[in-house]
Amino acid sequence: MNSQKIEPTIANIDNESMQAFLRMKRIATALFFAMVLVFVVAKTFENQFPPISYLRAFGEAAMVGALADWFAVTALFRRPMGLPIPHTAIIPRSKNRIGDGLGRFISRNFLQPQQVELRLEKVELATGFANWINTDDRAQKLAEGLAATVPRALGLLKDGPISDWLQQTIKTRIQNTDIATVFADGLALLTRNKRHKPIVDLIIFHSDLLVHSHEAEFREKVSQNVDWLPKLLAVDNSAADALLDAIKETLHDAANNPNHTIRDRIDDALNHLQHSLRFDPNMRMDLANWIKDLAEHETITKYISSIWDEIKRELGETNPQSQAKLANAIANILREVAAALIENQELNDSLNQKLKQWAIDISSTQGEAVGEMVSETIKSWDASTVVSQIENAVGRDLQFIRINGTIIGGLVGLMIHTISEFALR
Repeated sequence: MNSQKIEPTIANIDNESMQAFLRMKRIATALFFAMVLVFVVAKTFENQFPPISYLRAFGEAAMVGALADWFAVTALFRRPMGLPIPHTAIIPRSKNRIGDGLGRFISRNFLQPQQVELRLEKVELATGFANWINTDDRAQKLAEGLAATVPRALGLLKDGPISDWLQQTIKTRIQNTDIATVFADGLALLTRNKRHKPIVDLIIFHSDLLVHSHEAEFREKVSQNVDWLPKLLAVDNSAADALLDAIKETLHDAANNPNHTIRDRIDDALNHLQHSLRFDPNMRMDLANWIKDLAEHETITKYISSIWDEIKRELGETNPQSQAKLANAIANILREVAAALIENQELNDSLNQKLKQWAIDISSTQGEAVGEMVSETIKSWDASTVVSQIENAVGRDLQFIRINGTIIGGLVGLMIHTISEFALR
């Protein structure tokens, strides 16, 4: 694949501004030639009509003023008539100095931390962002643009480093989590306001089911634990029946009585477990070690790796349906953020402060770099392009200088001629 060198360029010249500049340039030039005509005509008839000398003086001085200002204006951008006159073509010859000066000016006057802080003092960045998002459905447009770039961005990423980072981050978070306290808090939440009642009901139900399903085994155990005489008298069967009936009745009462002793014993056991999770160092240590071993297990490692694969697969889909789904999700997030910023003043103020501090920190660390970038950018531009841009921007006003020079020069010449005429009388 052949690579092409990209030349530095600047924005195209505004045709409307250029037309205005050329129009004023033609007017200034026409005015100069008009003064030349005035001078020639007045000079021709001056001896026949002495008062015309005033018109001749006006035209003569006006030509001088017009030529002087034409030279000054032209010398800024190019050599007048192509002559190598010193101190002309100032802008193209000083392009690099202009770039350095402009870069320093921007860095020192716009990107100093104190100046940035002062300018941002009354600016509501968070509110401005929220209002911008909520205008003209920009959230959807921005989301569609982001969604379109996601697959390309993911294609540039290497899976290895990201997967390793994700694994290390999740493992570290798991290992550093006080899992015993988390379990204790979970138990406290579970038992609050009797939320665990359905679980206790389930325990009692399965206990009753266990007794019924293993009744034969219970009878055999009872028979094995009595002497030969009760067996001879068939007392063992009666004892087993009584024992099983007592267990069944107890479980039945516990299932129907919310204040049964069995339920209290289960609650006590859960409270004891909760207390141990918080304060028993041995249990806490055993649980922490178990969590560390679990985080290093091959199954967990593979699962974490699959998380990134799944994320990349979902976000990397390029079909219209997936792109629309992702764009809608991003747009909804943007709208929710904007709504939260508008409704929650505390959040708004906090984000404002962070954004302003971020801007101040960037200006502190990157202010000079921005100035250097401006300088290098201007230096890289072609001199003729720089001249065209500047001339297009201020050339119209500079042509007014030529016009003013023509008129003022003529008036000054007329005044000098008038004074000299009256002084000689």
